[in-house]
Amino acid sequence: LLEARPRLGGRTWTAEFSGHDVDVGGTWIGWSQPHVWSEVMRYNVPIVESAAASATQAIWMNQGSAVVGTMDGYAQAFEGVANKYYAPARSAFPRPFDPLYADDVDGLDAMTAAEAIDSLDLSDQERSLISTFAAMNGHSSPDQSSYLDQMRWFALGDFNLWNMWDNLGRYRVEGGTRVLLDQMQGENQAEVRYSSPVRSVVQSQDGVTVTTNDGSTYEARKVIVALPLNCLVDVQFTPNISNTKRRVSEARHTGSGTKVYARTRRKHPVFLGHGEHDMPLCFLFTEYDDAESQLLVGFGIDPERIDMNDEQEIVAAMRRYVPDVELEETLSHDWNADPYARGTWCMYRPNTLTSDLAELQRAEGNVHFAGADIANGWRGFIDGAIESGSRAARQVAELLG
Repeated sequence: LLEARPRLGGRTWTAEFSGHDVDVGGTWIGWSQPHVWSEVMRYNVPIVESAAASATQAIWMNQGSAVVGTMDGYAQAFEGVANKYYAPARSAFPRPFDPLYADDVDGLDAMTAAEAIDSLDLSDQERSLISTFAAMNGHSSPDQSSYLDQMRWFALGDFNLWNMWDNLGRYRVEGGTRVLLDQMQGENQAEVRYSSPVRSVVQSQDGVTVTTNDGSTYEARKVIVALPLNCLVDVQFTPNISNTKRRVSEARHTGSGTKVYARTRRKHPVFLGHGEHDMPLCFLFTEYDDAESQLLVGFGIDPERIDMNDEQEIVAAMRRYVPDVELEETLSHDWNADPYARGTWCMYRPNTLTSDLAELQRAEGNVHFAGADIANGWRGFIDGAIESGSRAARQVAELLG
């Protein structure tokens, strides 16, 4: 196992911060995610809930002004427009883990989330709520992601808004995803080479030769490439990988936003904040409710709108929700500049799902492909990584006899 980083986990990364083991990258899981949930049950890993799952306050926007209300009031404002937005999901994904099963969905894949929203008869507040949610899910402007790919999450969440929400942001591993990763790695018999980014993959009649940046070479009968989709073009393949794989990798998926944790100086109500998509932080909520203060987590869709190294900008963004908030410390990571990620979670641009997914998954000779970004189900999630990796491993094992 050649791992570019000095740690395992890729875009999942548990770090110690402000008295907690927080997940700087991938965090939440749910029982509608069968692959990761089966691992949780296999190892009897304890699960906890984000504080905002029991929020006493909701904050949302109406024509640029914050509305402070109850979770029931927020649900009443949001659920109706969300169900309008996701209305075609059941016909588009009758088998959610078989994303290419339905016919006649090319038009939905060619349409952006923003175009779909524009086609609906909505009030200004409804349009703001669903535009922000679509932006959050694509972690980019809603005019960048495929409407069909957006609906895939709803289908995987059992065609229910709140069950989907539970899988997106409610349950997490106690102690961070590192706890589950360590359990899984404990049964791995592979020899792991850390800090070994791969430079080239060369196929011949005898097998495959892999060369790392330090010039070390490894020979194998078959290779599984589990790089993030955006990083595929950083490796030299001989013969080259298909034009489709290179084109999609060069274009990058939509996930390119920000995530930040912040410790407050005093207690506030436990809240869920749903902003507007052009705000520096379009979502903000209480992740840990501690005795004297809280740990908030916020998300934005554009790193150009907020400097994650500037605490004053972070404070200003959070005060759009909580005007008197004061911060003690913050933590974030620039996944877009990270050379072994080049982005956050994966959502596809228009036409990628229907036109390119099958090719992204296809093996080329003795080189096989895996990873969260080409999963059939919860693509971009921990569950999708396990699904895709398991399938690739089985394929290779069968071919090796």
